[in-house]
Amino acid sequence: MEIEEKTFRLRPFLESDEPAIVDSLNDWTVAQWLTRPPFPYTAEDARWWIDFVRRDHEGPQPGHFAIADPLDDRAVGCISLDIAETGKAAELGYWLATSHWGRGLATMTARAVVEHGFGTLGLKRLFATTDPANDASQQVLRKCGFEEIGPRLLDRPTKRGATQHILFERHA
Repeated sequence: MEIEEKTFRLRPFLESDEPAIVDSLNDWTVAQWLTRPPFPYTAEDARWWIDFVRRDHEGPQPGHFAIADPLDDRAVGCISLDIAETGKAAELGYWLATSHWGRGLATMTARAVVEHGFGTLGLKRLFATTDPANDASQQVLRKCGFEEIGPRLLDRPTKRGATQHILFERHA
């Protein structure tokens, strides 16, 4: 499944995306806000990720997309819906290469994936978390109709040392 607009293309990850993923996730400006990817990020990590999300994308409810530049199809980020076991809720997550920050791309792709989640996938609730200091990500979520629920404790500190995150949610 693909979602294409004039300013972005959401598509499955490709093996050829490996160098772009490694470059972006080894940029501390990006990595500091993320909880799951390791830092430093290796080619082996990228190959594992590409294989994992490719299997997800082939399933009945594809939720992981490469954010690609429509001009050259180069991967510049990732956006995903990790669907809960109930099949009615999902966690929205995303990252974007710093070269594409400040253009509204995170908001545009998040809106498209939220629509995909509520429409195509029939989800009832979406939620997302951010580092308390990540104002830009919090703005993206607010622009997409998410409401701030409040702080929640983390099982382990983030890469920046935060011991809590901010929970946001949106209902269909």
